[in-house]
Amino acid sequence: MRPGYVWAVFAKEWRDLLSNRLLLGAVAFPALVFAAIPTGLVAFIQARDLDPNQLGQIQQYIANFPNIEPKLAAQAFIVTNFMAYFLLIPAMVPMAIATQSVIGEKQSRSLEPQLATPMEVSELLAGKAIAAALPAVLATWAVFIAYGLVNGAIGDPVLTRLIFNDTWRLAMLTLVPLICLFSVLLGIVVSSRVNDARTAQQIGGFVVIPIIGVAVAQFFGGQASFSVQQVLIGDLVVAMLIGLGLVFGSWVFDREAILTRMG
Repeated sequence: MRPGYVWAVFAKEWRDLLSNRLLLGAVAFPALVFAAIPTGLVAFIQARDLDPNQLGQIQQYIANFPNIEPKLAAQAFIVTNFMAYFLLIPAMVPMAIATQSVIGEKQSRSLEPQLATPMEVSELLAGKAIAAALPAVLATWAVFIAYGLVNGAIGDPVLTRLIFNDTWRLAMLTLVPLICLFSVLLGIVVSSRVNDARTAQQIGGFVVIPIIGVAVAQFFGGQASFSVQQVLIGDLVVAMLIGLGLVFGSWVFDREAILTRMG
């Protein structure tokens, strides 16, 4: 794979993305919604000075935080358990960019000049995947940082330390970008076989969400956190899936078939 060709595709895709502010806004919005739900619960408990005994099933879990007062333990339980969504967001959100990357260019006939170049399919896929994944990665990181700081300001700095622990910092730096890359790569590959963005998103969503859901369920096992070792295993598994996706995508991304479908 030649980095120069990958960079050329990335630069072209990135320019197109920056000109589409509506699409970029759609990337950040779901992450903000997911983060706002537990933050709202933390603020509600803080404002009402709520007794944890009134929180029903949460009461049995606050024992996981024995060194802090019950109300803060309830808030800690909420913010740590909702953090699983930071692994689902990069799987779900970038799909719109990924499908538009191919299908939009089919409809505008801007894909044809790229397919006429001497670049390999794997280079085209890599450039498009990196460009589509980057906004989702940056949005996830930004919302994660805001999530930790805002909840710490509302409740107690202890919440910020629980959110910004070593395991989650590693997951943010490694697992989130890998999940984004796998999601967009799959979306691009699916888009190469269909001509409708909605169909591509539906097909890609059915494949990606169960995979990430199973991974998250295995990592957490019903617990509020997982280990550094599990993050590293997740990195390895998703990296292998990306490699397989590049190989499979290069095989199914038939230039002639795409060109005959255009128009």
